[in-house]
Amino acid sequence: MDSRDTRAQAATVGVLLIGDEILSGSIKDKNSDYIIQQFSPLGYDVREIRVIPDDRKRIGGAARELSEEYEIVISSGGVGPTHDDITFEGIAQGFDVQLVESQRIMRFLHERYGERMHDDLKRMALIPDGADVLLEEIGSPWPVVRYRNIYILPGLPRAFEDKIDRICASLTPKGAFLGGQVFLTADESDYVTWLNSFQLRHPDLSVGSYPYWDQPEYRTRITVRGRDDSDVSRAMDELTAFVTDRNWLVRAERY
Repeated sequence: MDSRDTRAQAATVGVLLIGDEILSGSIKDKNSDYIIQQFSPLGYDVREIRVIPDDRKRIGGAARELSEEYEIVISSGGVGPTHDDITFEGIAQGFDVQLVESQRIMRFLHERYGERMHDDLKRMALIPDGADVLLEEIGSPWPVVRYRNIYILPGLPRAFEDKIDRICASLTPKGAFLGGQVFLTADESDYVTWLNSFQLRHPDLSVGSYPYWDQPEYRTRITVRGRDDSDVSRAMDELTAFVTDRNWLVRAERY
């Protein structure tokens, strides 16, 4: 597992996945992986992914906690017109604000649905008081609601991914993470003492160790991750030398 908290060095992201369907297994989550793939190259570190049910109190509490802990929060799910779409209500409750009707979203809904517009669709325009509605600001074809540092997005992967792409395009890159990995034939028990001291010698890097049971060539993988190329290079040189001296090395890679 990852042995170091890098929040001090990186812009951080918390993820809130909302929906009974995820917890019941009827829908498989794809959105959290997409967040990681899109935010990481920009230097934003996803530090927590939380999955909660369709429950107003749980939504509000989790949203507030993540908002206080991380620079950016992405929520997924619960923004449609049906009875179980209660994310806006939950976040409003968690921050002790009222729901207000967004005229900007109402205009959008009327333009989109035309004669098919009806009262049940209007609940999609009820958002936490003080929230921003982003459209042309990020080039989105559908409104994106942001309350404080929380981007409140739909759960449908296609719509979700489109909005994540647009949000990422609007962010200032923080500098990509650099890293390396070593594959070896040893078990974690063979090097745990050395690895613990290795992390202490490289406090600005994140070091991880991962066992494998289904790979014929190697049994474990050690990773090194950081922002400074010279720090990563020195650590990789030390790690590779240690593994090579013990005849454990399968291969070493930089990325």
